[in-house]
Amino acid sequence: MIARRPQPQPSAAQAPMKAQQLLQAIGPELSQQIVQYVQTDERPAYRALIQNLAQQRRLRPQFILEKSRPKQAEWLLAQLNLKVNDPIAEQLLQIWLLKSQGAMLTTFLDAVGIPHDGKGQVEDLPEEIAEDKAGAGIEALLAAYPPKQAALYLHMFQLQKPDGWEGLTKAIAARPDAQLQA
Repeated sequence: MIARRPQPQPSAAQAPMKAQQLLQAIGPELSQQIVQYVQTDERPAYRALIQNLAQQRRLRPQFILEKSRPKQAEWLLAQLNLKVNDPIAEQLLQIWLLKSQGAMLTTFLDAVGIPHDGKGQVEDLPEEIAEDKAGAGIEALLAAYPPKQAALYLHMFQLQKPDGWEGLTKAIAARPDAQLQA
C-alpha cells in the first residue's frame, strides 16, 4: 500500500495573484471590456501599452495599430498573458480601475474607512485592515457591482502592498464570490 502525502491546502496567507494571472482569471468577456475601454477612452495610454509591447517583440507599433481593433485587442491580450509582461498588465488594470471604475474604488474605501481624494486615490495605505472592515468593504462591493469586477478590484488592491493585507485576504477567502482562480 502506498502512503499518500496530504495535499497542501491553500492558506489564507497566500501571496496575491499577479496582474497577468488576474487577466486570465476574469475571463475573456471582462478582459475584452477592459481593453475596449482603454482603446476608445484612453487612447494615449493604449498607444503607450502597444508601443511597449511591440518594442519587446521587436515590432513596429504601427504594425499592430494598423490591424483592426478586435485583432489589436487579441494581440494585446495574448502579450499580457505572458509572465514577462506582468507590469504592463498591472498598468492596464490600474488605468481601467482608476479612470472608469472610480465609484467602485470609493465604495470599498468608504466601507473600509480608508481616507481618499473622492476619486479612489489614496495617499497613505494603512498598515493593517481588520477582517471585519474588509468584510464590510467586500459586502458593499458585491451589493453594487458584478462579482468578477469586484473580485478584480479586491485582488488589484491587494497588490498595493507586498503580500497584501492579512485581514483582507481572510475576508476574501470567506466569500467565494469575491475570489478569482488563477
